Amino acid sequence: SILATIAANKFDLAVPFNRQERMWQAANLELDSKQMANAVIKGAKRFLKPLSDYLVNQLRQEKVVHMDETPFQVLDSGKSKSYFWALRTPKEFAKHQIAYFHYAPTRSGKVISDVLTPDYMGAVMCDGYRGYGQEQLPKATFGSCLIHIRRPFIELVKGLTLKNNAQATQAVKLLSRVFHKEKNLRYTTPAEKKAQRRKLVKPLLDAFYRFIEGIAYPMHKLKDAVKNALKLKARVYQIFEIGELPLSNNSVEQSIRPSTIIRKNSLFAKSTAGAEANAIFYTIVQTAKLNHLDVFKYLELIFEAYTRSQNLDLKAYLP
Repeated sequence: SILATIAANKFDLAVPFNRQERMWQAANLELDSKQMANAVIKGAKRFLKPLSDYLVNQLRQEKVVHMDETPFQVLDSGKSKSYFWALRTPKEFAKHQIAYFHYAPTRSGKVISDVLTPDYMGAVMCDGYRGYGQEQLPKATFGSCLIHIRRPFIELVKGLTLKNNAQATQAVKLLSRVFHKEKNLRYTTPAEKKAQRRKLVKPLLDAFYRFIEGIAYPMHKLKDAVKNALKLKARVYQIFEIGELPLSNNSVEQSIRPSTIIRKNSLFAKSTAGAEANAIFYTIVQTAKLNHLDVFKYLELIFEAYTRSQNLDLKAYLP
């Protein structure tokens, strides 16, 4: 119960170990931050890694996965930036709601195939980072987040004085119609969603691309925004082939957000072992939350089960 409380405080409520020291001292338990960190690292490896490995194997069976990465500093890595790679299943049509985190000291695209394996045959919803490519997942299909494509146009609009006359403003308006129509589609199956998209969303997305393709000699940041949108056009249009593919990568970014709050409070991990333990706890905690579980009670259940038996039926303890 103590380890469950420490972990829930850190990975659910973002309370770093040095602040928890005072809480435990008030309860007459002399725990320092080093002891808590060691307990979390050992607990992750002993109790939670088998469950985390089971979850990523389940995630590889999904037809669509979200994927993104976020920087993190690990002192013993010798690098200014390491990364947590985050994956999660879409909110719609997934077999299970799973969030999975993987620590790597690099942003190399090879990590993508390490996590999903080169045999992955589903679709990956991601941003425009060049690491997401066919050379890493030769059998996969790639979508592209339309919110990331829209973002540079919105930044241009924010800096304009004559907003109504700007080409960037028109581009944002055209994309807003796409998002609005998508939000109001009515369907029950992926096939129905695909048919609705082709009928109602595709003409609006076509209009956006016709408009930006017709901009004569775009300059500076507008040129970059147009170039990026055109580069990712084929990936964006996969939504008209795969009904399960979302329009944006927002879901995985929402799962990453708690880890960024924890990072702001805790700043860094001292060791690779600590970073790997963080990734395991992020996986278990975020998946538990996606499945509406009480994080403390769920962790306590797993830890108590392992004290009774070292050969758990992992299926019985899935979030």
